[in-house]
Amino acid sequence: MKIPGFLAQHVQSQGDSYTLQITKQQWRWVLTGVVILLVVTLGFGIWGITRQAEVMQLRQQTQLQTEQLKLLQQKTEILDKKMESLDQLDKEIRQMVKGSESGTIPQGGGEAQTPQAASGDKEEPGGATKSDSDSGVSNSGTSVTSLSAKLSRLDRLAQQRMASFYMLRNILRDGAGQNIRDLQSVAFAANNPGNTSTMPSIWPTKGVITSNFGTRIDPVYGGSATHEGLDIANDYGTPIVATAAGTVTFADATSGGYGNLVEIDHGNGFVTRYGHNSVLLVHAGMQVKQGDTIALMGSTGKSTGSHVHYEVDINGVAVDPLLFLPIQ
Repeated sequence: MKIPGFLAQHVQSQGDSYTLQITKQQWRWVLTGVVILLVVTLGFGIWGITRQAEVMQLRQQTQLQTEQLKLLQQKTEILDKKMESLDQLDKEIRQMVKGSESGTIPQGGGEAQTPQAASGDKEEPGGATKSDSDSGVSNSGTSVTSLSAKLSRLDRLAQQRMASFYMLRNILRDGAGQNIRDLQSVAFAANNPGNTSTMPSIWPTKGVITSNFGTRIDPVYGGSATHEGLDIANDYGTPIVATAAGTVTFADATSGGYGNLVEIDHGNGFVTRYGHNSVLLVHAGMQVKQGDTIALMGSTGKSTGSHVHYEVDINGVAVDPLLFLPIQ
């Protein structure tokens, strides 16, 4: 066997056997080198693990921030919808007031539908303009949490004003000045943000939105269809609550797609419906308060799973329920 030159001086051959001879000093150098190598290897290993943990933490933070920004974007889109609706209602009310001054108030006009976006700066609830709000959102020094809180506050104000505007428009459409008390009640509601018990202003249940208001692909029959409500899914038996105070006008099984249905008249043209329930806890003619449990979630009627189909009608016209729900 050929022995490398740097080992030849330390190896003695005795027939077929070889003996390695190393002094104590050389052993110390070898052991020192091994220890140094182990320490360096261990150090790099610890650094690598720490670095990997930091990278994972950064990835998680980035993912969390992405989700928060996505949620903020959704909140902003919903708030924009509400502001568009407020703009449209403002225009309709102004036209009605002009008509009342000339004695030509349009009767039965101005159906409540989701309006298109208006151009120019729009006044935000609380006195800020939309351009001011946008510049505030773009301020890099503002945290995601504070932005979310600000959007929620603006949303509550917009929601309150919208419900009041709808009530005022309905009164004006039926004949301005015929009922001064109604006009006074609307003015009181507009100036008291907490006074929303008779307006559909809370979520009917907890859960996940599985289908929004508008055109969609029918989940049962396929093809394009208009969905006049909001589907919120959760476990079978989840409580369903009245989104505003009112009178139950219907609470029974239906032959149509609603299944077990509850319908509540809240006055001022507002009607809400809650479909696909497993159990009904109210009956027609019953008075309910905002937040009262009226049914349990189910999958009756035309349904593919446990959820509630929630509708908001204003004077017989279906509107997007999200316009009246606080953003989350």
